[in-house]
Amino acid sequence: MKLNDRSPKSKEKFADSLMAVANTIHGAVLVSIFVFPLTAFLTAIFGNQEPFSFIAIIRRMTWANVGLFALVYLLPILAGVKAKEKAMDLYDEVAKSSP
Repeated sequence: MKLNDRSPKSKEKFADSLMAVANTIHGAVLVSIFVFPLTAFLTAIFGNQEPFSFIAIIRRMTWANVGLFALVYLLPILAGVKAKEKAMDLYDEVAKSSP
């Protein structure tokens, strides 16, 4: 059965789950952005390694690396935004159909 053939209550539940998935995706991406530098910093401190340097990383990066990072980082964010848009469309549809 297609989504258009479902009841308003089932559309609302589906919208709730889409919104939850989108929030989880965005949360995971943001956590990964904060956790990676912290992990590298702690490894440098406790592992007796050379201090973590953003400048050294930037010097070693190629355009292929930048593109890959952008793809890995932006695709989940885009998927989350699309899921939220679909959820909001479903919420609007349910609101219009209720008396």
